[in-house]
Amino acid sequence: MPYLSNIDRDSLAEDVLTFVRTKSETGSEGPGSEFLADLLRREGFDPVLDPVLPGRPNVVCRIPGRGDGPALMFNGHTDTIPIGSSAPPELRDGWVTGRGAEDMKGGLVAMVHAASALRRAGVRLKGDLYLTGVIGHESPVGRKEGPRHLIRRLRDGSLPVEAIIIVEGPAAIWSASLGSSIYQVSITSPLGPIHTIKVPYERNPARWVGRLLEELAALEREFEAGPRHPLCGRQQLNVGMVHGGDYMNRLPARIEVVGTWRWTPGRNVADTERLLGSLCARLAEESGLEFEWGLDPAATREPFETPADHPVVRALSSAATAVTGVEPARIGMGLVGDANLYSNDGGVPTVYYGPAHETAHSDHERVSIDRLVECAAIYATTAVEFCGA
Repeated sequence: MPYLSNIDRDSLAEDVLTFVRTKSETGSEGPGSEFLADLLRREGFDPVLDPVLPGRPNVVCRIPGRGDGPALMFNGHTDTIPIGSSAPPELRDGWVTGRGAEDMKGGLVAMVHAASALRRAGVRLKGDLYLTGVIGHESPVGRKEGPRHLIRRLRDGSLPVEAIIIVEGPAAIWSASLGSSIYQVSITSPLGPIHTIKVPYERNPARWVGRLLEELAALEREFEAGPRHPLCGRQQLNVGMVHGGDYMNRLPARIEVVGTWRWTPGRNVADTERLLGSLCARLAEESGLEFEWGLDPAATREPFETPADHPVVRALSSAATAVTGVEPARIGMGLVGDANLYSNDGGVPTVYYGPAHETAHSDHERVSIDRLVECAAIYATTAVEFCGA
């Protein structure tokens, strides 16, 4: 693999540091997208800034192949969560620190250096290679505008790719994730906010919130004892918020419970809706109160799993083994990300492989330059393995 000698550690490190210094918080990703496009131009490629929202473009770069091989896409997001009190950008002792270093500007720079190493070595792939960066990834400000815009391009044939590798995550082939949604249940009394002395405790929504929480706990125990997916574990739910009441002796006429519900590959959102709807209907009948429930469609993602025998998994595994001398693990995670969308809504098998998943969203975010050099080598070799050369 002589092309790997073209991956320059110092240049990669400086590019990551400069990218981290380029502020691109969600909602204001324009400078981050511009940086990625400029980096691609510097390395001899021809990127396109694809407008999604004013001042917030995706970046799409096609590296044409010979036309007789499958097309592969490397992908990441150019936005970060708010910088806040994160450690300032710095390159020291083989690490770049600062907001976005691990999540996921380091990976984006590594994918560019991987493609550049192939170009400098004169390697011509059989299939097209696409390098893409999207906006609007980080919630709650981001609503997946960038990934969904990219999905429209995938579905209309503008980006005809056979597989996607997202350049973040641990140094393993992350090929499955749980599905997820935010659920909300409200319990309402027809009596309205009146003095509690007028209302038997048995008809108080607060009493039935307790019952609802116990029923949810019983479901969670069932999930814990139930079947587990071999990569990403079991179905699970939890509660994040309980709101209700405004005075100590006034009936809390409406109480809301909000939480997350995650389910395994092989299940879908309809299964969750049936479970939650059946539970709420039963409690409404027992209590005489109104139970309203729903799942937030904007926050709902179906699970994904890319099989071990898919060509992109085989190519990535072979490349990582060749570069590191160790066969990478194939893992799943409870986290829900863009692969859930690309696999389900875009119809393109997707996996993750990145330098690490240890400090993302912390105030001490950092990424190892040595690990990024390794990732760049793996990305370049995967492109050769998957697309042909």
